[in-house]
Amino acid sequence: MEAAKLLSLSKDSLRQLAVEHGVELITDEEQIKEFKEKREKEWHKKLTDNLFQKKMRFFDSISLWSGDEKIEFTFNDWDATKQKDVQQAKDIGNQCFLLAKKMLTDNFNVMLMGKPGTGKTSLALAMLDAAHKKNKTTMFVSTMAFSLLLKKSFNDKNAKFQVEKVSNAMKRADVLLLDDFGTEGGMDGSPVYNELQSRLFDIADARIIKDKKTGKRLKSTILTTNNSFQQLQGMYNEKILSRLIPHESDQIVAFKNMEDVR
Repeated sequence: MEAAKLLSLSKDSLRQLAVEHGVELITDEEQIKEFKEKREKEWHKKLTDNLFQKKMRFFDSISLWSGDEKIEFTFNDWDATKQKDVQQAKDIGNQCFLLAKKMLTDNFNVMLMGKPGTGKTSLALAMLDAAHKKNKTTMFVSTMAFSLLLKKSFNDKNAKFQVEKVSNAMKRADVLLLDDFGTEGGMDGSPVYNELQSRLFDIADARIIKDKKTGKRLKSTILTTNNSFQQLQGMYNEKILSRLIPHESDQIVAFKNMEDVR
C-alpha cells in the first residue's frame, strides 16, 4: 500500500490492517516511548560491540606470540587432575579466577611465578579471555619475541616501525600479558640490554597512570615468569620491576610444587 494511503487511514483502520498482516501496532504513547528507547539501546550496543571488535582485531594482529602461533585458553580448560597435588592446582586456578573477576572492575598487576610447563601461560590466557568477554581490550606479548624484534629493528626499518607500533599498543591495551618475562635475560640471567630496559620502562610507566578524577589505575598488566625475584633483580633496573611486580601478595600466584605437564 502506498505511504499516502497509509497516512490517511484512521487508527482503527491501521490497527485492523496490522492484524491482517500479523503485525503488532503500537499506538500508546508510553509504549512508543519504550519502543524507541529499546531500539536506541540496541543500536548503541551494536555500535559499541562493532567498535570493540574492531579494536580487538587490531590488538590480536599486533600481539607477539611465541612461534607466531596464537594460543587460546579458558578457565573451563584448566584441568587440575594433571597435577599430583590436585587440590593445590585447584587453588591456583581459583586464585587466578578471582583475580580475573576483580580485574573487571579494578586495575592492577598480577604475576604468575613457577617452573616451566606448570600452566602459568594457560591461566594467564584464561584471565585475558575473561577480560575480553567483558569488552576489555587485551594483548599478548612474548617478552622474548619483543626482545628479538627490538634487536632486529637496529638494522631494519620495517622492524623499527613495527617496534613503535607494538610499543604504543602495549601502552594502550586494557589488559596486557607479558609472557615468560625474564627469558630475554638468557639462561645465565644476565642483565638485559639497555634498549629493552628503556623500552619496557616506558611501557610499564604508561600502564600505571591513574585517572585524575577517581585516582584509580586505568590499565592492568599480567606477567608470567620462570624466574625468582632475585634473578629478575639481576636482569632489570629496580624502577622497571617496581612498576611491573605487584605490591600486594595476593596478586602474586606461586606455582609451588607444580610439575611440568607439557
